[in-house]
Amino acid sequence: MRPLRALTAVAVVLLATAGCTGGSDDEAGRRGTDPSAAGSPAPVQLAGPAEAEALEALPAGPATGTAVLAFSGLGELRAPFTGECSHDGDATRIEGSADTARITLVVGPDGARIELDDAGVTATSQLGTGRYEVSNGHLSLAADLAQDDQRAGSAELEIDCGG
Repeated sequence: MRPLRALTAVAVVLLATAGCTGGSDDEAGRRGTDPSAAGSPAPVQLAGPAEAEALEALPAGPATGTAVLAFSGLGELRAPFTGECSHDGDATRIEGSADTARITLVVGPDGARIELDDAGVTATSQLGTGRYEVSNGHLSLAADLAQDDQRAGSAELEIDCGG
């Protein structure tokens, strides 16, 4: 898929409605939904205090790595990431750029969200529970993106902080 910069404002409308249409039983199985409940995907379990606690171990400072953000019906951004890791109270913030996109990830006890701005196309999604592993300043994150508690894509980040 191509980076998100090729998208238009219509894509934002598609993002807001992602996950609202039914699909085949095979598609439902891949999304973790009950195929007998056609058009009713299981809600995403949203990130919260456990994920915030895991990221507290990240050191503040420069951030480098890779970002892969896939938005259902929109496309995928897969690019090297550079930015900054910081903490604000009990929330961790990772902010930077991947290709032409500006990405901000905030994870706190009240949840996790990711904001993307790519050539004027903007999207904000909550993150579900998933893999939030921190070791020696390295974050390995894999989680569903959610809109209205429904799956709207995925996020995978491999980022070194404090470098």
